[in-house]
Amino acid sequence: MGFRNLLRKAGEVTKKAIDRAGKEVKWRKKVGEAKREILARFSVQQLKKIAASKGISLVYEDPITGERQRLTTKTEIVGRLARNLSFEEVVDLARRYKVRYSDIVQELEKFRQELFEEKSRKRSEKEALESIYEADEYEAEEVNTEDMLDVFDSLRDFRPIGGFVKDEDDLKNQIASWLAHAFGPNNVQVEVPIERYRVDIVVEDRVAIEVKIASSVSKLQRLLGQMRVYKDYFDDVIAVILDIGKDVDLERYITKLRRDGVRVLVIEGKKTTKKKGKKREVVIRIQT
Repeated sequence: MGFRNLLRKAGEVTKKAIDRAGKEVKWRKKVGEAKREILARFSVQQLKKIAASKGISLVYEDPITGERQRLTTKTEIVGRLARNLSFEEVVDLARRYKVRYSDIVQELEKFRQELFEEKSRKRSEKEALESIYEADEYEAEEVNTEDMLDVFDSLRDFRPIGGFVKDEDDLKNQIASWLAHAFGPNNVQVEVPIERYRVDIVVEDRVAIEVKIASSVSKLQRLLGQMRVYKDYFDDVIAVILDIGKDVDLERYITKLRRDGVRVLVIEGKKTTKKKGKKREVVIRIQT
């Protein structure tokens, strides 16, 4: 009789453990859904900005074909961020961007108490969030530094059409075309707004490139400020500087940029004239 009671009690314990495990799975699933629900309240522009600042790629690579495509829909971007951000990070971001989240936390707390058959009681948001953070499951993807190295290597191989550029815009556009050929047109953007600036070129939402002709000290000072801002939003920042021989103390600015973690590529050039029909125009010959 005692042995039968022991077996019955063991069975009850096992049943309770299985029941508890099933509830834990439901709870974690609900937390994941809530995280996506909060992220869905951000604008697409905000989500892209977050992805850039956190080093989360918005490029999908087909595991079979190897084809790379940019994630464009809000649902796709939310899904990628949800897999790479903890619930705590999402709440911090919601606070920073003034996005509502407290109502979702309250709904989660109510769901948790009902699921685990707890006595209903009012808990602070901080207490509720602690339970949510414990249940949160996410697996951050590693940042692929190979792409960033490839971008810099590709820039080093850059050659302008005919060996000339007209001005800074022409240099920027030719570099963007060069990178679009190397990484695909969908993976290269130009004039991407970040705070009060516009990034000249962005590759795969992770690498920011600023193009400058070293024609004045003020340009180089502005470049320093730009790159310090971009460092907060992108995994890698690159300054492409065209040295045309002006006395602007270029080496000092290059040292400052590198000290700030900016990779610098210096291209040498010389102002000259080029015949265009019956006229001659001032251009910059790139020295290779």
